[in-house]
Amino acid sequence: MHLDDAVALCRRFTGETQAGARARIRVLPSGSPLIPSAHGDQAFLESELLRALLEHPTTYTTRPLRIERVVPYPVRPVIRFAADADADGLTDLISWGLFPTGGEHDLKGVKGLRIKAGHGRIDVGLLGTNASVRLEGVPERSWREAESVRARMAADWKEPVPFRHPVLTPSEMAFTRAHGWFEGGWGEVASLGSALLRRIHIFRSGAAWLDLAAFTKHTTTFGFRLTFAASLGLSHDTFIEQLTHPLCGIGLKEDMRTCGCPYGGDGCRLWFDASGPTSGRLDLQFLTARGCDIADYNAALTHSGSPASEIRRYTGRPPGTGTECAASGCPYHGRLEHLHRVAELRRQQREGTQRTKE
Repeated sequence: MHLDDAVALCRRFTGETQAGARARIRVLPSGSPLIPSAHGDQAFLESELLRALLEHPTTYTTRPLRIERVVPYPVRPVIRFAADADADGLTDLISWGLFPTGGEHDLKGVKGLRIKAGHGRIDVGLLGTNASVRLEGVPERSWREAESVRARMAADWKEPVPFRHPVLTPSEMAFTRAHGWFEGGWGEVASLGSALLRRIHIFRSGAAWLDLAAFTKHTTTFGFRLTFAASLGLSHDTFIEQLTHPLCGIGLKEDMRTCGCPYGGDGCRLWFDASGPTSGRLDLQFLTARGCDIADYNAALTHSGSPASEIRRYTGRPPGTGTECAASGCPYHGRLEHLHRVAELRRQQREGTQRTKE
């Protein structure tokens, strides 16, 4: 394959810059896959980061899981996030969503995740391993405030802050004693989780969704719920062909019994099993938005600072375009109000921390 074609193909899956993808591909050993696979502890770390991102509520954004691009180096890949107009929301996602929080029966985030370095970026790794990932695009001021909030909360709860703690926290150890079998299940699907994270932008370049919601199920399943404007729907076959591309895609086996329609449609759901020696399942759901629901998504995306060109492309309307809804009690409103409430709560938390320091 010509280098220009390889670069263009990779960028659909990773979101890399053209110059970055070209430089990375140029130095790949002959015969290497265009998107290298992670193995062992590295694959486990990447899979757990994806799991944490899927489980943590995020804002409305045109970026898949707020990720602008992934640079899939074999060792220490780079995940660059997009803060857009919601820097505090992004740093809360990282501080509360990726780093461990909770207790014996409700631990969230990645157990054993710790900061290894941080100078304009955050290098994270797993305790007791050499696995690491670089997180970029994290605003420094907002990150310092997020660290302060977690430190104050930890002091109130009388437990250590996990960011740089040299050993497992008491909560992490309690979870391991009570639910250690979870880690075995997560380890079995690490290859699939890592592969999805390294290719997360195929969910953006391959589909013009309004909203991407995510979830996990049991220890085996990674789930994505894609909502499309009615006029911009996507057939299953088109998206699946891209997701399973022979050069850059993921090996998946479709369970045809789960599809409720032959060509894709509202409310349809598909499951895929990882092929070959890889374990795990991918759950894809397709929903459709219409009328004032699309306008409400447009308002939320505009508020979060998503690029104007993408808002226009995915909603079919300029940013900030709304419609008056004549229906009383219409359920398709409230996203913007929700974002305002969340932002106000976050502001109060951070201002409270600043007053405590003073």
